Amino acid sequence: MKKTLLAIPFALLLTACGTPSVDDLIEDPELLRKIMRECGLLMMQGEDYDTEECKNAKLVQKKMMNNLLGNFRQKL
Repeated sequence: MKKTLLAIPFALLLTACGTPSVDDLIEDPELLRKIMRECGLLMMQGEDYDTEECKNAKLVQKKMMNNLLGNFRQKL
C-alpha cells in the first residue's frame, strides 16, 4: 500500500513535467533509478515498455557504459 502511495505522486510529477530528457536523467540518478525500476516492472508484467521514459533511460545507460569502457581503455 505504501509503495502505491509513493508511486502516485511520482507518476503525477512525470505527467506534469513531461518526459525527462536524457540530460535530465544523467543529472538525476535517483530519477533514472525510478524510471529503470518502472520499465523493468512493465517488462516483467508483459506490458508495453516502449515509452519515451524507457527509451531515454536506455540511452543514458548506453552513454554511461560507453564512458566507462572509454575510461577503462584509456588506462590500458
